[in-house]
Amino acid sequence: MKNGYKLSTLAVAIMASASVSASVTVEPTPKNLPIITDVKGNIIEDYSTQVIKPFAFSPMNTMVPPSEQRGDWFNMSANYSNLQGVGADYVYETMLPPLKPQPVVVAVLDSGVDIEHEDLKNKLWTNEDEIPGNGIDDDGNGYIDDVHGWNFLGNSLGINVDQDTLEVTREYKKYLEMVAQQEWIPPKLLKYYKGVEADYLSSVATDQNLLEQATLAFEQANGFKEAILALVEHKDFTVDGLQILLSHSNPEVVDATKGLLAVFESWYSFDYIESRKTRYETSLNYHYNLELDTRADIVMDDIDNAWEKGYGNNDVKGPVGSHGTHVAGIIAAERRNGIGIDGLADYAQIMAVRMVPNGDERDKDIANAVRYAVDNGAKIINMSFGKSYSPRKFVVDHAFRYAASKGVLIVHSAGNSRTNNDIKPSFPNRFAKHQWSKPISTWMDIGASAKYADDSLVASFSNYGQETVDVFAPGYRILSSTPDNTYSTYSGTSMAAPVVSGVAAMVWSHYPDLTAVELKELLMSKARIYPELLVKNPTSPEDLVPFSSMSISGGVVDAEAIFDELQSR
Repeated sequence: MKNGYKLSTLAVAIMASASVSASVTVEPTPKNLPIITDVKGNIIEDYSTQVIKPFAFSPMNTMVPPSEQRGDWFNMSANYSNLQGVGADYVYETMLPPLKPQPVVVAVLDSGVDIEHEDLKNKLWTNEDEIPGNGIDDDGNGYIDDVHGWNFLGNSLGINVDQDTLEVTREYKKYLEMVAQQEWIPPKLLKYYKGVEADYLSSVATDQNLLEQATLAFEQANGFKEAILALVEHKDFTVDGLQILLSHSNPEVVDATKGLLAVFESWYSFDYIESRKTRYETSLNYHYNLELDTRADIVMDDIDNAWEKGYGNNDVKGPVGSHGTHVAGIIAAERRNGIGIDGLADYAQIMAVRMVPNGDERDKDIANAVRYAVDNGAKIINMSFGKSYSPRKFVVDHAFRYAASKGVLIVHSAGNSRTNNDIKPSFPNRFAKHQWSKPISTWMDIGASAKYADDSLVASFSNYGQETVDVFAPGYRILSSTPDNTYSTYSGTSMAAPVVSGVAAMVWSHYPDLTAVELKELLMSKARIYPELLVKNPTSPEDLVPFSSMSISGGVVDAEAIFDELQSR
């Protein structure tokens, strides 16, 4: 592992901030290859299927496209198609009440949102009390020029954090410094420190080993490729493209081809090897780097002051913003505008709050982001992020209790580590640090469901929990907006959470008198259930378990059922 890095944090951030975000596209990829996740479990590449293109609507083409080709399939009705969507299309066509809808502000707490995206630019929350670009905090809320939201991962010079450490790294570093200074550590904290140390050292050793394997595979594959090119012209170095060389007249070409195919038996393709290699290099150079300190070098806030606000800037997109832009599109991309995809909520207004770096978010930033969203009128907070440690959980708990007291619905992704959240919790969560405090009443954790009502309905990567995951929602191969007017297909509970936020915004815009608790109850009680359906347990796919045991509600969120219930009242 590199304990240092070639460029300072500030220099890296300046280059990232000064560059134009790369166009995020997903090229067609080989079939039957696994997903690639980052260090936090987010799915960053999916080699399992071909890319799905946006479906363009036009006056001459108003029919729903073939279900297998529609990327925003979460809109479709499970009652009128094979796909287990939420039925938003059917609701808009036949079930809306006659009263004028009300706008609903949805705060997207994420990696950043491209507010100039063609499918989102007309769906933004705007702070009417702020005069854009005058460098003055016109509304006196502590944030200068926060027209469409705020970025807690930057400074007043417009320089932003991109890569950051994980919380386990920050905690390990804290205790290393205590040990170096010979501070006394109470037994309870010492036990915690030893657990952090074991987690950190094990993770670093694992990634070092995997990087060595990926590097060796990369060198071997390129060696065989160079041997082939020294003997014959060839362009297609995929598994399929290499087959023709197995019958070549030159035995040296055949031997080199067999050697490359042998590497691909475990490593699949050059792209896959490179992706894995980059993943482990990034983890070791940034996420587990004990010398990386973005707060001192870039944000320059008082990290020890958990109640400080006003730090950051109004660059709500940040260096890249792909993840947050994708989440925002699922919730609110313009419907039937002839481009891109259809978001779920016609009257949703996206408030962009950037606080998730390429690393772990800070408890202080989570708490400030929640308070910012609540104080500026958000009715729904979408949080498609999570981490393994929360050293200042009391600060986060305070912010969530504040949000609940103001009637805000909090929607959180359950995680992509294939684990039971009842057994191994992640952070943030609805449970307060102090056991005598009640769980956050307006909190929802969302698992990811797949396309069909068969044993694969629970997405293979999704977390679950009969006591901690409230409901499932479409989160597999979801097409949505990505920066610079592009569209990409992502999978994850990160995509499932905004489906629920989008449905909630749909409902609230037409039934604004509902409380957050009542809306949560509808989202769960009217979820589509699957009696007697057995599904693969993500933790052990060889085991089939009742789908009803995967969550509290036992179902998939269903907009049709909710509107049907509300119409009957």
